[in-house]
Amino acid sequence: MTERLHIAHGVHSLDVGGLERLALGLVRSGIAAGHRVSVVCVEKPGRLADEAVNAGATVVSLGKPAGRHPAFIDHAAETLAALRPDAVHTHQIGAAWYLGQAARRLGIPVVHTEHGNHFAREHGFTRVLKARLFFHAAARSVGRFCCVSDEIAAAVTRWGTVPRSKVEVVPNGIPPEVPADLPTPAAVRASLGILEGVPVVGTVGRLAEVKRQDVLLRAAARLSREFPDVRVLVVGDGPERATLETLARDLGIAPRVHFAGYRPRPEELLQVMDVFALTSRSEGFPVSLLEAWRAGVPVACSAVGGIPAVVRSGVNGLLFPAGDDAAAAIAIATVLRDPVLATLLGSAGRDEFQRKYSLDRMAAEYDRLYRTTPAVGRTAAML
Repeated sequence: MTERLHIAHGVHSLDVGGLERLALGLVRSGIAAGHRVSVVCVEKPGRLADEAVNAGATVVSLGKPAGRHPAFIDHAAETLAALRPDAVHTHQIGAAWYLGQAARRLGIPVVHTEHGNHFAREHGFTRVLKARLFFHAAARSVGRFCCVSDEIAAAVTRWGTVPRSKVEVVPNGIPPEVPADLPTPAAVRASLGILEGVPVVGTVGRLAEVKRQDVLLRAAARLSREFPDVRVLVVGDGPERATLETLARDLGIAPRVHFAGYRPRPEELLQVMDVFALTSRSEGFPVSLLEAWRAGVPVACSAVGGIPAVVRSGVNGLLFPAGDDAAAAIAIATVLRDPVLATLLGSAGRDEFQRKYSLDRMAAEYDRLYRTTPAVGRTAAML
C-alpha cells in the first residue's frame, strides 16, 4: 500500500482565481487519495477557504499584511512545526519566500509551482532585476521548482535565476467531468435575460489589468456592427470591475454586457457561451481555457504565455495578437459566422483536454514529487 502523506499547500490566500482553484483541486484529490492535507494562507483565507475545510483540509492563515515582512518567516516556521507535514507545496513565489525558508529550517521538502510568467509583467531593467534576485533567493529553499508551461520554465531559468536542475514542467489539470447538477442552458439564459438564439461571447477570470477584459469589450463594440444582438458575459470579479463597467457604457454596449460577478461554478455559465474569449496580456496556463475546452466551447485567445503551445489556431481554437481588439473581433466573428467551424473547434478542444489535462494526471505528477523531492538543508541552501 502506498504510504499516506501529510501535504501542506502554501498560497497567498484561497481567494478567487485559477491558481487557487488548482490548489483546491489538489486538496480534494489528496484527501480522496487518503492523504492528510493542510493549507497555509500567507495573507488571508479567502473565499475558497470554506470549500477546502468542507473537503476535509485544515486551513490556517499567517495574517501577513501587504508588503514583505521577514518576521513572518518565523511565524510560518511555528505553523509548520505545529502541522508537521511531510512536504510543503507552495504556489507562486511569494508563498515560497515565506514557507520555503520556514520549511528549510525544519528539514521539510518543498515543491514549488509557478503559475505565471512574473517577468513578462514587469517593465524596466531595475524592476526585472529585482524580480530575478527575489526569485533566485526564494528558490534556494525549494527542492523542485515546477512551472505550468515551458514558457515559464524558460523565463525562470534564464540568466540562472533558478537552477535548471530544479525545474520541471507540470501542466495544469482539472476534473474530467463537469458537475452533474447544473441548471439547464435555457434556465441560465433566462436568469440572465438572454433570449434563446442570441449569440453569447464570454470570458471567465479575475477582473484585473493583466487579464485585459477591456480588449474583449472593445472587440464586442466592433462585433455589434455585424451581430447587433450579441451579448458579452463577463464571469469574475476584481479591482477592474468599475473601470470595465464604465468602458462598456462609453462604448455604448452596456445593455448587452452582463457582469455576472464571481461564480463558484463557472461551468453553469460556460454552457451558454457560443465563444469563449481570453484577452489577457500575460498568462501561464489558464484554468479557464481548460474549463472551456472541457465544456466543448470554441475558444479564441490572445497568443501569450503558454497558450500558443497548446492552442493550435484553426485546429482546437483561434489565436490573435495580445491587445489587438480588431483581431479579437475577427476571430470571434469567424466562429459566430460558421456553426460547423464552431463545432469542430469545440470538439477538438474537448478531445485535447481529455487526452492531456486531467486533474488525476497532474495530481499523480505532484504526488511523485512529494515523495522524491529532498529537503534543502542550511548547508545546501548556501551553495
